[in-house]
Amino acid sequence: MSRQVFYCKSWFRAKKRPTELWSEADAKAAHESGQAYVALVDSIERPFCFLEITQKAVGVGFLDEFLRESLSYDFQEVEPGVLFLTMGTHREFEGDTDTVVSGSSYIFSRDGQVRIRRELFNPHRLETASSSADVSANYAPVPVFGGYEDLIRVERG
Repeated sequence: MSRQVFYCKSWFRAKKRPTELWSEADAKAAHESGQAYVALVDSIERPFCFLEITQKAVGVGFLDEFLRESLSYDFQEVEPGVLFLTMGTHREFEGDTDTVVSGSSYIFSRDGQVRIRRELFNPHRLETASSSADVSANYAPVPVFGGYEDLIRVERG
């Protein structure tokens, strides 16, 4: 990976910082034993994104200039060695505050069905829709340790 990667126990969303920085060796041991860990891409203080890696799933949080999670992807292992993007969520914030004004989630099924859920918070309103899409770009290999390029692509198809 051409981007720098740092490792930690978790990303503390409310405080916008990592908890318990780990060495690459510690993170690799966690990866190999199926223990959860977090990879920070580009920077410890201002990462482009973070990956929450567990034995059967990977969550990717993309951060904006205020370190708010403006976009997140949830990948689940659907067969040995294969991940599938089951949900993508985009959040909009009020100015430079951490107040979420709306969020849109796209829930993908492997058969191409897409459920869209848009929530607005002030006043509260929930909108839902269904669609279908080519979900072939939602598949990704389970990453080898340090090989996260495919999972951190914002544009997936």
